[in-house]
Amino acid sequence: MQRDNKLLLILAFNTTLMILEIVGGILSNSLALLSDAGHMLTDSLAVFLSYLAIRWGRRPATHRRTFGYHRAEILVALANGVALLAVAGYIFYEAVLRFFHPQEVKTGILLVVATIGLAGNLFGLFILKGESHENLNLRSAFLHILADALSSVGVIIGGVIIRLTGWYLVDSLIGVLIGGIVLRGAVDLVFESGEILLEAAPRDIDMTELKGEMEKVPGVRGVHDIHVWTIGSGRRALSAHLMTDDITTREGQEIACRVRAVLAETFSITHTTLEMECDSCLSQSCEYVPKKGGLSV
Repeated sequence: MQRDNKLLLILAFNTTLMILEIVGGILSNSLALLSDAGHMLTDSLAVFLSYLAIRWGRRPATHRRTFGYHRAEILVALANGVALLAVAGYIFYEAVLRFFHPQEVKTGILLVVATIGLAGNLFGLFILKGESHENLNLRSAFLHILADALSSVGVIIGGVIIRLTGWYLVDSLIGVLIGGIVLRGAVDLVFESGEILLEAAPRDIDMTELKGEMEKVPGVRGVHDIHVWTIGSGRRALSAHLMTDDITTREGQEIACRVRAVLAETFSITHTTLEMECDSCLSQSCEYVPKKGGLSV
């Protein structure tokens, strides 16, 4: 099943479960279920945005957007991360309210509806599990569903304890635990998507090691002015200047091909721009500095 079809299926399940939890929350007088329904509304929006991002990512490059729309999924992931921060804040807020103002609920209806909600969330996690490690945008949707599944578990545990002991303060304690888990995932997602938008090097790439591997390629005397960034999930790019002897164009092309093979096999960098040089730029930056009357190196 394609990624976008998986997301549409999950969206349908989430929307159905959200309506069920709203009805169940009203009938059982359970603030926990109503809060979880609001959480699920955020999840549904996140899944829908993830679906749109994948669709946009397939659109071809244009004269103005030469990399296409791959960054759309990163923007969506960042928005989802911010939404998760808001959800975590709301969970903490509700936990405090429950601590000071516990309310009696009909635990029978609560447990039935929460269990159905948990089953639906587990179904969504199962569908996205294999994809979430390779695609940042799908991982954001995965984290949303995971947070809602944990919320459902908390509601179930709280319902069982309330039913057995009548201790309503357990809702606040479980709410704080759920909020902490959601907050951690949200912070990681915001930082990672922010690093991509700032064009930072991927976290798993050691720039010193990368430079060393490139310089091991026969014919490469040195490497400088290296830039590594992520275009979108699974799409890494690099630009660099390679120092060589005074060689022919064909020989330079062969060296560049060997360097590209090392970058692809060792660092999963598949989009490379390599400039061949037999004399190093004095500034080591090789950038054009604008001056009056034109440009000069």
